[in-house]
Amino acid sequence: MSEIDMDKFAVPDFVPERYVKDLARSCVGGEELQQQKEKIQNLAEETASALKKNVYENYMQFIETATEISHLETEMYKLSHLLSEQRSVLTVLSHASILGNENGLSRESLDNHDVEAERAEEERKNKLNLITEKVESCMNLLDVPDRTLLHEGDLLEIDAEENTALQRMHVYLFNDCLMLTSWISNRRGPMRYKFQVSYPIKNLAVVNVRDLGTVKQAFKVLAFPDTRVFQCNSFAIKKDWLDKFEIAKKLYIEKENSKQKKKDSQEKSKSESIESPSLSVEEMPSPQITPLPEWLADVTEELDVLIVERHFQKTYELMVSAQKALNTEDFKNHPQRVDILKKIEQKQKSLIEILLKDLDVTHNWSLRGGLQSTRQPVLILNKFNMTSQACDLFLTICSYTVKVHVKRVQLEGSINTYVKQVGEVFFCSLSDALTEFISLFPKNKISAFIVWASLQLRILMSQIIKQVFTPQCALDSVQDCVESLREQCTLFCQFGLDLRFQLNSCLRTPIIKALREYKEKTVDSMKNKITEDKWTPVNMHTKAGVNKFLKQMETLGLILAKYVINETWVDLSSSTIWFTKSIVTIQKIGLQLVNKDMMDNLDEYIYTIFNSWLVLASVNDISYAKKNFKFILETVMPLMLRCYKEEVGYDNEKLVALAKNYGVSITPSKNITKYTSNEYL
Repeated sequence: MSEIDMDKFAVPDFVPERYVKDLARSCVGGEELQQQKEKIQNLAEETASALKKNVYENYMQFIETATEISHLETEMYKLSHLLSEQRSVLTVLSHASILGNENGLSRESLDNHDVEAERAEEERKNKLNLITEKVESCMNLLDVPDRTLLHEGDLLEIDAEENTALQRMHVYLFNDCLMLTSWISNRRGPMRYKFQVSYPIKNLAVVNVRDLGTVKQAFKVLAFPDTRVFQCNSFAIKKDWLDKFEIAKKLYIEKENSKQKKKDSQEKSKSESIESPSLSVEEMPSPQITPLPEWLADVTEELDVLIVERHFQKTYELMVSAQKALNTEDFKNHPQRVDILKKIEQKQKSLIEILLKDLDVTHNWSLRGGLQSTRQPVLILNKFNMTSQACDLFLTICSYTVKVHVKRVQLEGSINTYVKQVGEVFFCSLSDALTEFISLFPKNKISAFIVWASLQLRILMSQIIKQVFTPQCALDSVQDCVESLREQCTLFCQFGLDLRFQLNSCLRTPIIKALREYKEKTVDSMKNKITEDKWTPVNMHTKAGVNKFLKQMETLGLILAKYVINETWVDLSSSTIWFTKSIVTIQKIGLQLVNKDMMDNLDEYIYTIFNSWLVLASVNDISYAKKNFKFILETVMPLMLRCYKEEVGYDNEKLVALAKNYGVSITPSKNITKYTSNEYL
């Protein structure tokens, strides 16, 4: 099978039909022909990809070239206008007679000119009256004396965001405005269209729209605050519309310039006549006005292009440069200065509205760009002295980002794993937001971030508390969840923001509630346990069961190997073992959960459980029951007092008083200070 020769396609006289015939003649069988087809398709795809890549790489050059072409077209139009004026002057001079009958010739030419002007004016009025008859609720088109129709035609309006067809429009372009009308479906009489809206030419900007999907041969009309997209039937119609828009814009600019020049000349002559009425024409001074540079004269059009292309930083820089230039001594008294400054101020308002819209999370803000996508709008708004608004919008985006990230964590497996993942995601999102906030805003705004972060933490904790602090959740699971959150919060302190106080404030009430519920459950179960206890040793059945029991007790701080009898028996009753596990567990876990302001609650719960068991167990006169009673007082209670003091640094006064009441001797131990950090202050 032969390879595809690329040179054949580059030949100017390449004929596709002949190439296909030759290919079909040279291929043997349909399989080889199919392979050649696939190769040609792959070549077409590679060529298209290369073209797209080339377009993307040279996109900015295309834009700059289009801008330069537009400027050149403006200059060519001005040159053409000057040439036409010169031609008319030369024509008048050529018809002037030097033999004395120039008055008759000039009068005849003037008469012809007047007839032509009257005919053109009559034709203009007839066109406008005909349009008024066709358009229902049409504005009075003859209000403006020199209004002329430049172009009209049918266009299809497209939704600017969804790219779907909206309605069929009939559009009229005048030299001073753009009038949009819609078709009347059930029309009667001469009315064919219904008036919708009219946009002045001075507020219009027309932008070409590249072909994309079903939207082809379209252009966009920007008339603040509206953005409308229209689709043409062919490229020629689209080009015609764009050319007419360009002509309308140029005519408007020339008209405004001529008005300004006339006004300036009148004011100048008036001021000169008032200030020096006695001066002759030769003596009158002629002040020299420095002409505006080309970039400064066209600054408003350039700002429109930059805003449409979303080059916001360049837009801001051009605004500042233009304002500085216009405030210099050279242009401070220039007649066009005030008008250009007003237009720049309008463009600035438009730019600010676009930037605020980009930071509005309710306006299709995308999470893909992340918080980095807010940098350019925020920095420009800061330069416009709108830091407070930018800060509020940025924190709203951060709230949305945190909410989405936390929502993506699914509750699968144990509650401990879920809380750990949620904590990691939340504090990572918070650290990203803090890093971006510090780089975007001044230091005096950090208080706003602290308030926002505290609010987000409270929202998160309200959700976690509903899922963790439930009656079904064991106390050790609660401990694991709380320790995981505290660990993540401590790591977050490395970024310079300590939220541990807010975290402990949110956890205080649910922790106290969980300990209280554990205490109530233990006290309620205690009476049944003691009543149902047979006060006999417990059989663990196997050595493995005994070893497991000893390891459990060892984790609680009790070495009970001496209580093992006959290899598989433990010389303690079932209620004693149950109580030992319960009371040691609540103290051990409670000391990890609570902080200093919750110690009184924990002491109260430990005292209540211990006292309840001693009261109920002391009633029983069985010798074995008394032996277990002695085990609790002489082994369990000293262990708890010692562990409490080692962990906290001082004694549990209520438990000490209870021990003294039952004659338990307390061995003094060295004080160990627990709370050495600010976490418990």
